[in-house]
Amino acid sequence: MEKKSITTPLLCYLGCYIVWGMQPLYWSYLDKFSSMFVMCVRVLMALMFLYLYLLISGRFGKYRATFKNRDVMKYLVPASVFLCGDWTLFIWAVSSGHVLDSALGYYFNPLVIFLAGVLLVKEKAHVLEYVAVGLACTGIIISAAEYGSFPVLALCFALDWPVYATIKRFAKADPIISFTVEVTLMAPFALAAMLIFFRGAGGLASVSGAGDAVLLILSGIITALPMILYNMVVNEIPFKTVGILQYAGTTITFFCGTVFMHEAVTRSKLVMFVFIWAGLIIYTIGAFKKHSMITE
Repeated sequence: MEKKSITTPLLCYLGCYIVWGMQPLYWSYLDKFSSMFVMCVRVLMALMFLYLYLLISGRFGKYRATFKNRDVMKYLVPASVFLCGDWTLFIWAVSSGHVLDSALGYYFNPLVIFLAGVLLVKEKAHVLEYVAVGLACTGIIISAAEYGSFPVLALCFALDWPVYATIKRFAKADPIISFTVEVTLMAPFALAAMLIFFRGAGGLASVSGAGDAVLLILSGIITALPMILYNMVVNEIPFKTVGILQYAGTTITFFCGTVFMHEAVTRSKLVMFVFIWAGLIIYTIGAFKKHSMITE
C-alpha cells in the first residue's frame, strides 16, 4: 500500500514533465498554421478541457467565486498576461527553429525564481545557491564577450515564467483554479483574434481535414493536462525527487531540438549550457542542504 502511494504520484509527476518536454514535437506538426492562430486555438481548447475537469471534480463553484475576490484577481490579471507571453513565445520559437533557445531559458528558470524569492520574498538562501547563479551568469557573459552572441530570446524565456510564478505566489490561490481563471481571461481575445485575423491561409482556411482538426483540439489537453498532473501530486513527492525531476522536461525539450528537429548547437550556446548545467547541479545540492536544515 505504501509503495503504491509513492509510485502513483511519481508516475503522474514524471508524466507531466514528459508531456511538457515533448511539446515542441507536437507544435511542429502544426507549423502549417500561423503560430498566433495555434496560440488562439490552444487557449480556447485548454479552457474547454479545464472546465470539464473542474465540473468533474466539483470545483466549478470555487472557480466562479474567484472572480469576485479582488485581492486574488489583482494578481491573476497580470499573471495571465505573462502566461500568454510565455505560450506565444514558445510556439513561435518552435515554428521558427529556436527550440534550443527555449530550453536554455527554461534551464535558467529555477535560478531566476530563486533570485526573485531572495529579493522580493526575503527567503533565506544557501551559499551554494548563490554560487549557482554566479556560474550561470558567467556563462552568459563569456558567451556574449567571446562569441558576440547575446541570448536575447533565451533570456526572454528565462524571465517570463519566473515573473509569472512570482505573481502567482503573491496571489496565494488554488493553482488549478487560478490557472483556469488566467486562461479564461485570455479566451475572449483569442476568440476575437481567431475570427477577425485568422480566417484565411495559416488559420481556419488551412484546416484541411480531420487530422488537422484533431491536432488542434488536442492542443487543449496537451496544454492543460501537465498543469493538472503537476498540481495534483507535487506535494506528495519527496523534495529531492522534485528537485531532480524539475529539469527532466527541459532536457527532453533539448533532445527534441537537437535529435528530432535537427537544430545546431552553436559554440556560444554550448558554453552557456555547460555553465548553466554546472550551476543547476550546485543549485540543486544547495537546495537539498537548505531543505535538510529546515526539516531537522
